[in-house]
Amino acid sequence: MLIVGARPQFIKAAPVVEQELDGYEWLLVHTGQHYDYRMSRAFFEELSIPTPDRQLEVGPMAPAPQIAKMIERLWDVIQEDAPAVCAVFGDTNSTLAGALAADLAGVPLAHVEAGLRSGDMKMPEERNRVITDKLSDVLVVPHERAADILAAEGATGKVIDAGDTTYETALKAIPLAEDVERVSPFGVNRGEYVFVTCHRQATVDDAGELRKVTEALFDIPLKVVFPVHPRTEKRLREFGLWDRLAEYNKVTLTEPAGYITTLALIYSTAAVITDSGGIQREAYLYGVPTVTLRDVTEWTETVDGGGNTLAGTEPEAIKTAVRKAIARPVDNRLVRRELVGDPKPSKRIADALSELAGRRTCDK
Repeated sequence: MLIVGARPQFIKAAPVVEQELDGYEWLLVHTGQHYDYRMSRAFFEELSIPTPDRQLEVGPMAPAPQIAKMIERLWDVIQEDAPAVCAVFGDTNSTLAGALAADLAGVPLAHVEAGLRSGDMKMPEERNRVITDKLSDVLVVPHERAADILAAEGATGKVIDAGDTTYETALKAIPLAEDVERVSPFGVNRGEYVFVTCHRQATVDDAGELRKVTEALFDIPLKVVFPVHPRTEKRLREFGLWDRLAEYNKVTLTEPAGYITTLALIYSTAAVITDSGGIQREAYLYGVPTVTLRDVTEWTETVDGGGNTLAGTEPEAIKTAVRKAIARPVDNRLVRRELVGDPKPSKRIADALSELAGRRTCDK
């Protein structure tokens, strides 16, 4: 059973469900955390992910009741379908709910993207990933540094370094992403704009933080393309920031973009401004300089590799980082193909899940 519920998890799971299993079948469960068509079903279509076998349709609500409702519905599905293994991805509420439901039901649990740490326990994502790692029988890490973190923490689950399926999916999509015609509907050309995404609770739910981010956008020397997450649009309107942004002729506010369009906007942009972990990695793979609206990141390789600057939300820090980023020649970028490796992460993950399922069968 693969449990997903949000954009990053669709991307991580897409190449995994393509893998053949020896003696097992995939059961794909969608919690409904991303309930909006634009944020959910469109990704399934673009990534050619099979229609989920179970749609839980939990929908929007505050974190505690949302997680509780997910656990309740996942419990029912687990009791009905009796999976050999449950696998969760990343660090969302769906991740934590899936981990708790599997643990309570006594089903072996694998956490794909284990061992990542930002060091900020105030972030809901950090709490989700730490708790999930504690509950997991198999800890699938994206790189050796994550394995070292788990060892230092005394993790009891089996650690497997499989690589990162986010990189795998984005690399496969390069022939589509490099098509410049995909960005022309936004009125921009390659290298002539900055691509912005912003959706995390800490950034958008605080009026002061969101105001600082929007103020920085007015002083960027290039055009700005900003697909607006539903949560972000709600806050921009609530805080009285939407109209000024919408009326500024250098900022294009659009609906949330599909996966391939997002990759195309990343591939052709002069620089990315984001608070998203997934987009940090997609930009890093494509060699695109990134300015992250956070003081810490769990994806430290993007910073260590010189592709990502942690600017926080102070306008001057954002503007300084953007000026440095857009000074880098677009034509000098190189795709970091080595991040995927061979065998591909999805193959390693499928093998790890099959092994865990086999261990359970033997235990019986």
